[in-house]
Amino acid sequence: MFAATTLAARAANISILGKWEIVEAVPAPWAQPNNRSTLAAIGQRVLQTMVTFSPQAMDSKFKPFNCKQHVLYESNVLEVDALFQGNLPEPNPSVAAARLGFRKGDVPGVDVRCLKETFTFHFRDPDTALISYDRIILTLKRR
Repeated sequence: MFAATTLAARAANISILGKWEIVEAVPAPWAQPNNRSTLAAIGQRVLQTMVTFSPQAMDSKFKPFNCKQHVLYESNVLEVDALFQGNLPEPNPSVAAARLGFRKGDVPGVDVRCLKETFTFHFRDPDTALISYDRIILTLKRR
């Protein structure tokens, strides 16, 4: 009971509001080996891009993260095997999650719902969030 209460409290303390910078972009662990160099090159183009989350908007020069209205935020807590829409490689997604810097156990996150799309940001710590976008893992740091 205590662990569940602690995890719920940790998730409730996570906030995505504020300015963030994309500081890393790497091919996702489930990306095909023959696509990795292309994905790495695409990821390099979004490095140092800022994303600002305000109460009702998500603003960025990275077009997919530019939602000017009707943005909703919802905290969540996911098991490791559910991270990145359940795409971490089997047979042990915990190993892949550890390579991405996640601690053991459930991971707090925030769903960001825009008019046409929903994004799930997974928090490694309160100031570091990861998201999968088009087979690239983007790491954002609070600024």
